[in-house]
Amino acid sequence: MPQFSLVMPVYNKEAVLASALACVYEQTLHDYELIVVDDGSTDGSLALLEREAELGRLRLLQRDAPGHGGYAARNHGALHATGRWLVFFDAGDMLLFDHLSQFADAILAHPQLELFINAYQMMDDHQRLPKVAAPAPGVLSRQQALAALARSDFIHINGACIRRERFQSLGGFPDGRYRRGGDAYFWLKALCTLEAIHYDATVTSLCMVQRGSGPRPPVNLQTQHPWLDVRDECETMLSRCERHYLRAAVNRKVLAWAMEKRRQGQSVRGDLRSLRLTALRPRHLYQALSLLMPAPPERHGRRP
Repeated sequence: MPQFSLVMPVYNKEAVLASALACVYEQTLHDYELIVVDDGSTDGSLALLEREAELGRLRLLQRDAPGHGGYAARNHGALHATGRWLVFFDAGDMLLFDHLSQFADAILAHPQLELFINAYQMMDDHQRLPKVAAPAPGVLSRQQALAALARSDFIHINGACIRRERFQSLGGFPDGRYRRGGDAYFWLKALCTLEAIHYDATVTSLCMVQRGSGPRPPVNLQTQHPWLDVRDECETMLSRCERHYLRAAVNRKVLAWAMEKRRQGQSVRGDLRSLRLTALRPRHLYQALSLLMPAPPERHGRRP
């Protein structure tokens, strides 16, 4: 049984797939299995993966059609995993050489925990963007983790490591429930469920900004943010302080979602009604007030 099962969904990633696989193969810790789930690729991705599988470098699973967000593909890979710990990786991003070894060291030091987070950094072309605000490294209580999430998205799917049995008990990623934000739903649900997690401030994964991809489809934003469902499902089992930080985190995410909706000309009334006013921070209150103002008229060019 390997220590880690690294699950990577792939859908039409031929242009970046070789480099994605290389950064997995170059990990300093080798006690892992690589499970790649081809999600119905129509480019050369599947042929490349079949060659790698024949060489014994990975286990290849296949699905007939892609699912929203790759959630079904990740769940499928996790279902076939044999490792004690699950790590997820998007083929368009990068892992640094010590990604798995950092997790292994933290697990050895804190064997009672079930969720470990490494820091990540966004990349635009070849430039690293500023790091998000992050909590102090070490063991975080549920309240501390929720307070940190109220400030920033310190968890990214590439930077998380969860015990396989815990992942399954939480139901995995919400396949078919959301077009977007399903991974965020899962990690927030995990934070509300677990008494403590571990955070390592070492950046071990790089997430690539997709330049030139244009705005995301408006249909992906037509529902409310998935974190609202977590709030409704989990807040009754939390302490008063934990509930406050959960509500503040949800407010932050809902407002970011609403700002994007406004830019696409969609109504944000439902989003604003869903806010918990007692947990609004000053800058989020300002955002909410700005969303109450009428949208400025669209400009169609300069005046002569």
